[in-house]
Amino acid sequence: MNHTVVAILQEFSLDAYRPIFHRDLDLGEPLPPRAGNLVKVVTGMRRSGKSYRLFQEMDALLAAGVPESRICYFNFEDDRISPATHQTGDDVIEAFRYLHPDVAPEDGLYLFFDELQEMEEWGSWLRRVVDTTRATIYVSGSSSKMLTSEIATEFRGRALDFELLPYSLRELALQDVELAAHIDDVVQSPARQTRLQALLDTYLTRGGFPAVQGLPVAQANGLLQSYTQRVVARDVVERHNLARPRVASALASRLMGLSGRQLSVRKIENDLRSAGLASGRGYLGDLISYFEEAYLVFLVRERSRALSESTTVPPKAYAIDPGLSLANSRAGVSDMDQRLENAVYLELRRRHPEFRDGGISTLRTRSHGYEVDFVVGDALDERATELVQVTDSMDDSRTVERETRALWEAMEELGARDGIIVVRSGAQAHYERDGMSIAQIPAWSWLLSTNGAPSR
Repeated sequence: MNHTVVAILQEFSLDAYRPIFHRDLDLGEPLPPRAGNLVKVVTGMRRSGKSYRLFQEMDALLAAGVPESRICYFNFEDDRISPATHQTGDDVIEAFRYLHPDVAPEDGLYLFFDELQEMEEWGSWLRRVVDTTRATIYVSGSSSKMLTSEIATEFRGRALDFELLPYSLRELALQDVELAAHIDDVVQSPARQTRLQALLDTYLTRGGFPAVQGLPVAQANGLLQSYTQRVVARDVVERHNLARPRVASALASRLMGLSGRQLSVRKIENDLRSAGLASGRGYLGDLISYFEEAYLVFLVRERSRALSESTTVPPKAYAIDPGLSLANSRAGVSDMDQRLENAVYLELRRRHPEFRDGGISTLRTRSHGYEVDFVVGDALDERATELVQVTDSMDDSRTVERETRALWEAMEELGARDGIIVVRSGAQAHYERDGMSIAQIPAWSWLLSTNGAPSR
C-alpha cells in the first residue's frame, strides 16, 4: 500500500473549495460507470480553472445522490508523488478502494484525475484503466497534445475533449448578484449599462484568470507574469528539454504583446538578435508551436477558399487572456482595441468548439483586399456562419465606411446575409444594403449574450 497516496486521498475535501462557481463549459450528462467508457478530458492553460470545473462535476454528482465513497479525486501534480508513474496511478485506485471497502465493484466509481499529463506515458495507463475498471472517468490536463500526439494510438476515438478558457465577461458578470439577476434581460437600464461597460474595461485590463479577480493592479500583473513564466518553464522548456530558456521567455513576451497583430517570425528573429538572443527561424517556429500546445497563444490564419489555394499572409496571434497579454507586454503598451479583438476571438472560440481548428479565420476580400477580422465556418464549402468586425468605436464617418465596406464585400463574396460589428464604445445600430444587414453591437452586450444576440 502506498501510504503517501492514502494520505493525499484522505486530505482531500470538496468542502475546502466551496463555494464552487458554476462555469459555462458544459460536459454533458455523466455517463453511467462501466468498463470501456468514453473519457471526458478537460484541457486548458494552467490556472484557468480546470480543477474547479472537475469540482463542479463532483458537486453535481453529490447533489444527484451519488455517495462520496464512489467519487475519487487525485491531483497528479502533487510533488509528494513526483515523478508520477503507471504504478502511482494503480496505487491511487487501490488506495481509494482500501479507504472505501463497502463500495461493491459492481457499483462502479467516478474517477477524477487532475493534471494527468504529469504521468509519463499516461495514455497507455488510462487505456488499461478504461478497459478494466467499471468507472466514469474525467481527466484534466494543461496541454492540447493530450488528445493528439501524446495519447497512444489505440486510445484515439475514446475520449471527448472539452477546452476550458479563463473566465468570460459573462461569467464575471454572473459573480455580481445584481448583474446576474438581469444578465439575460433584453433591455438593460442605463445604470446597468454603465456598470457593464466598466466591467468590460476591467476585463480587458485584468482578464479572466480566477485568482487575479479583486487583486490590486500591481499584484494582478505580477501573478499573471508568473503564470506565463511557469508555462514557459514547465510546459515548454522542461517538457521539450530545451536548452535556451531565455529565448523562449523573450519570444513568449513578444507573442503576448501582439494581441491580434500579424506574427512575423522574421521580425521577431531580428528583434531577438538585436537583444543578443540570436536564434534561427526554425527554432522559433518550434517554440511557437509549443506555446500553442500549452494554450498560451492561438494563431488565426487567413481563410483559404479552395483546397489547392495557400496563403503567404502571416497568421495573427491571440493570447489566452487579454489581461495576460497586457501584463506581459512591453511597458507603455495599452492597445485597448487590440485586446478587445483578442476577447472577441476567445468568445468565438468558446461558442464554436466544433470550428476550433481553422474554423475561425481572417479574410481579405477578393475584389479589393478589404480585411474582415473574423470569419467563422468551414472554408472547404466556402460558406460562413458568422462575419465579425471589431473596432473601438464608430463615431466618425471614415470608420463607418472602412468597417462596413469590408463586411458588405465579404458578404457578397461568401453569399452571407448578415454581419456584425462589435464596438468597445458606442450604441447599437443597424446598416442595410441590397438585402444584407450589419448589426453594430456594444462589446459588453455581445460578450454577455450566449448566441450573439444583443441586449439593449
